[in-house]
Amino acid sequence: MHTSHIAPRNEAHQGAFPQPLELLQRLANTRLPIRVVDHGEIETLRILKLAGSIKAAIPEAAHPPGGLHRSQRQLPATVDEITRLGRAMLERFARPSRGRTLACSAGPCL
Repeated sequence: MHTSHIAPRNEAHQGAFPQPLELLQRLANTRLPIRVVDHGEIETLRILKLAGSIKAAIPEAAHPPGGLHRSQRQLPATVDEITRLGRAMLERFARPSRGRTLACSAGPCL
């Protein structure tokens, strides 16, 4: 399994929220399953999962002990596959790929 910050570093800062269709297209250009660690990308994955476009394990954000801090720590998400509906969305609405893929690195599996 790969670990990914899906948005290349020169395109979006950590925690940016990519467009769902753009993220779906980039997922289609990589080998799945993939582990996603960026908070913004994980939030976009939630939208894709709710829409039925992907199958993914997305943990809830972990609350710090005591609940006194506003920040939440997000555990990595794992995208297992793009569904038939997700592929149909890509065929209908995605722009032709410019060969851009996910920035993956071999990392520990969940």
